[in-house]
Amino acid sequence: MTKMLASVNSLEEALLALAANVDIIDLKQPASGALGALETALVSSIVLAVNGRSPISATVGDLPMQPEIVYLAVEAMAETGVDYIKIGFFPGGDWRGTIEKLATLPRTMNLIAVLFADTQPDFAVIDMLKSAGFKGVMLDTMNKNNGSLTQVMAKADIAQFVRLANDLSMLCGLAGSLRLDDIAGLMPYRPDYLGFRGALCLEHNRTAQLNKASIMQIKQAIDDQNSQQPATVENRVLIADDSEINRLILANMLELNGYTVDSVADGAEALEFINKNQYEFALIDLGMPVMSGLEMIRALRKQRNPLKAAAISTFTVASQKAEAFSAGFDYCLTRPVDEDQLNALINLR
Repeated sequence: MTKMLASVNSLEEALLALAANVDIIDLKQPASGALGALETALVSSIVLAVNGRSPISATVGDLPMQPEIVYLAVEAMAETGVDYIKIGFFPGGDWRGTIEKLATLPRTMNLIAVLFADTQPDFAVIDMLKSAGFKGVMLDTMNKNNGSLTQVMAKADIAQFVRLANDLSMLCGLAGSLRLDDIAGLMPYRPDYLGFRGALCLEHNRTAQLNKASIMQIKQAIDDQNSQQPATVENRVLIADDSEINRLILANMLELNGYTVDSVADGAEALEFINKNQYEFALIDLGMPVMSGLEMIRALRKQRNPLKAAAISTFTVASQKAEAFSAGFDYCLTRPVDEDQLNALINLR
């Protein structure tokens, strides 16, 4: 399902976007360039006011591709508490060195690389970004006077970009002066997000104030297109467990009962799969490396994702179940998992 990203430049606009139920609030200053940044103090105040009711992304500005400059800007923005940090990859400079420097940051930072369609970017960089720990990639436009994304890049290239991101299980966004008329043409590629600014403003002026009616019109158009997309796979379950044996046992139980199963080894990878696919149910081990089951479910609920999920553990301590439910799990399954109980639980969805 494709979601809506709305770019805002103030607390007032962020609250307007929140009231309109946009899927992600993106913080930037359009008057300062393609990816102009807001002051970190303002970003922090917006994060505090939104209080987890919507995921928030923020840009670090139109920076030269110099490793130390970009690295320090990302570190500073991470301290604001935003969920995603967008980094523009502008022409020139040291792309490889910048990516290698950013790869040293904690993998808990959700970095999104922004490539500019009107600069003919080399999509081969996406593999490098994935290896460096980036969570996603976006296509945008640098020069807003050249038209929308669909006017500066061939549809075949846009489709290739989305496909490459999907193959690497990376979040994928499309933006760049998009208008209402662009939605129907881009939705069949199934990007995770379509990003808007100018189309949400008075008279399509990206530096003007947001207009609530325009936000609602764009949101409704995306929802309508989502309803027209082909149905997703039914009876699909995600298993997240760092033990290969445990994954195989659970998968075997489910597959014998007609379920399609995807298996991953940690919570971070589970979130990537959930953001890319539709699942009926998720079985999540509490004790995993990189990101535990508790951390994973908290992150999922912060995204307002209602996917039904069961925590799996030996639950030798009584308080563990209470902690799991408090974090956002719907059910708890004690190892060793009983096949009949497992199937009955999933059929409750």
